[in-house]
Amino acid sequence: MYPVYILEDNLEQREAYVTAVKNSIMINDLSMELICATDNPATLISSIKQDHQGLFFLDMEINGVKVGGLQTAVNIRNKIPGAHIVFITTHEELSLLTLERKVAPLDYISKSHGLDYIKQSIMADMLKVEQLIKSEKYKKENIFTYRIGNHFFSVPLSELVYLTTSNSGRVTVRTLTKDAEFFGNLNELSQKYPMLYRCDKSYLVNLDLLESFDNSNRELHFRGGSVAYASFRKARELAKILK
Repeated sequence: MYPVYILEDNLEQREAYVTAVKNSIMINDLSMELICATDNPATLISSIKQDHQGLFFLDMEINGVKVGGLQTAVNIRNKIPGAHIVFITTHEELSLLTLERKVAPLDYISKSHGLDYIKQSIMADMLKVEQLIKSEKYKKENIFTYRIGNHFFSVPLSELVYLTTSNSGRVTVRTLTKDAEFFGNLNELSQKYPMLYRCDKSYLVNLDLLESFDNSNRELHFRGGSVAYASFRKARELAKILK
């Protein structure tokens, strides 16, 4: 569940925000949970879960400190670079400070518009973050990443033909456009990318790019002309899958 946090020193307003967050989760069936609602920045920071993500609704002025919420946002950003931060405040004039401090908030909600507007904005921001979560998850699930030295590379899984390995502990990734070689382990990669099919101890293949299967020779022919091989046991299994 994606964690949500609230920092607000006015008890009545904080309770209203808590209700708005919980109602938004329930009404829209969001994959979120409220972790902390407090008036204490230190309490909020200490409650942050160790999953490097979160949606934070912060009042700008906390317990008489005009930029207390902003400093908390800076601390959050240092701790969670990808956090989604929303300010709910009467201090609209401080919006430029968020740029100077490189906080990059998702939204800046003015309390002057009234509680109903704030509740609607909270729900809108939560829906926006839910969509971002799904988009980021989709991208992660549909991208193959590997490392060569200090450089990281990514390939759309729709273009990955197969992964094959030799006894040297190196893995060759073959795509529709190029090949590359990196240190890796097919057992670990098969766990990380379960959508790839283990047709042999030396191959992980993308069946979405399979054009034909020669059962007698246990050959898998892929788009672009690449060929991989299946073990005797996997050849029988593959023949059943492709029927």
